[in-house]
Amino acid sequence: VSPSLALVFLLFGGPTSHAALQRLKLNKLDKTARQELRTNRNLRTLAKDWAEHSSHEHEALKGSHSVTVHNFMDAQYFVEIGVGNPPQKFNVVPDTGSSNLWIPSKSCPLTQLPCDLHSKYDSSKSSSFSKNGTVFSIQYGSGACSGFISQDSVTLGDITVENQLFAEVTKEPGVAFIAAKFDGIMGLAFDTIAVTHAPPVFYNIMDQGKVDEPVFAFYLNRKAGGDGELIIGGTDPAHYTGDFTYVPLTNKTYWEFTMDSLSIGSDAYCSGGCHAIADSGTSLLAGPSDVVKELNKKIGAVGVFEGQCDQAIDQAGDKIIDQVLNKIDAKTICTGIGLCKNTVECLGCEGLVNIVKSEASKNSSREKVLDEMKKVCKLLPSPNGEATVDCSKLSSMPNVDIVLAGKTFTLTPEQYVLEVGTAGEQECISGFIGLDVPPPNGPLWILGDVFMGAYYTVFDYGNSRVGFAEAA
Repeated sequence: VSPSLALVFLLFGGPTSHAALQRLKLNKLDKTARQELRTNRNLRTLAKDWAEHSSHEHEALKGSHSVTVHNFMDAQYFVEIGVGNPPQKFNVVPDTGSSNLWIPSKSCPLTQLPCDLHSKYDSSKSSSFSKNGTVFSIQYGSGACSGFISQDSVTLGDITVENQLFAEVTKEPGVAFIAAKFDGIMGLAFDTIAVTHAPPVFYNIMDQGKVDEPVFAFYLNRKAGGDGELIIGGTDPAHYTGDFTYVPLTNKTYWEFTMDSLSIGSDAYCSGGCHAIADSGTSLLAGPSDVVKELNKKIGAVGVFEGQCDQAIDQAGDKIIDQVLNKIDAKTICTGIGLCKNTVECLGCEGLVNIVKSEASKNSSREKVLDEMKKVCKLLPSPNGEATVDCSKLSSMPNVDIVLAGKTFTLTPEQYVLEVGTAGEQECISGFIGLDVPPPNGPLWILGDVFMGAYYTVFDYGNSRVGFAEAA
């Protein structure tokens, strides 16, 4: 091309190549794995049986690479990718809290129930497959997986990434992947925490020149029934308003930065700054257990079992008293009112029945008996730090303010409370959950979908920063 013609191309846009933004639909699950297990008795029984059956495998994997910020019980969004040529379709969690891509393998033994419930990769059906065979294993909070590394092409929208290393998983002990509606995980964090040092998918996207800008962004549509969008190579102004506030990365493992403070009214936490990460792999906002316990107390949240217990007494307290007086046994009473779905609930309900018996022997009034029953509810432990709030009180609950790079980002109750349908009824779950990440990575605050849904989030690899703007 002559110099003059090259100048024309430069000034007026000749046959130069620019990679278009890649838009991937973020499919939103109605319920996370944790919520599915709590509301689906058959699934809960299946998961419990699998956890017991696979406990020896889980124990054997405890020395493997650990991802302490995750258990995927709270993952809520997935994208569809293709692996191989022709592409085999998989639903994966785009996860900024880990770095490996893994999917179930056809080599999974028939005894691996989680594999049986999901799509499996068959290398014999791909013309672009290349064998690697390096051993792979990773440990999560509520499960683990292991298998081996393979190499193949990976398709995301119109992008085809060549020679991507990924794990074919052949063992998935633990409960998380029984209840999960996704097949695998696509890690989008840094290669420093990648098992076997396999380059994350986004690294290869950049290295192979598939995008013009080394950034990706999440739009999480939090409306009921709404899906979101993962954009690779840029951002979409239609999904946010105002300017981005950027925080520089303090550690290139997860997308980690400094959170200046978190407060409710005049009560401030995280004084002097805390370590935090933006994490697309969880629907919640997690932090140190002792602090989150205080947060939930401030917003009026109670432990999941306590809330269910209170509700059961409001709805069936008089019936429990009548059945006790008619000398019906505790197990029959508790099963009948739905408060015996697991060991903790059964024990708590039996405690209620014993209180009724004790108060009845004293000829106490029904009001006194009901009050004493509710005192028992407060003694029930909360599973995994989960807490519920009264759905009718959202309008009177306080805002939560998070300060990043000197700017205040406010979460309203409608944004930090998750409304979940359970057995035809609506349940409101606090978006704050306790998670104690041990040193050297912790303590750590994890800004998951509760925060990223309210604030459009861009992950800027080129400038080592994360940006937030109000979601439109």
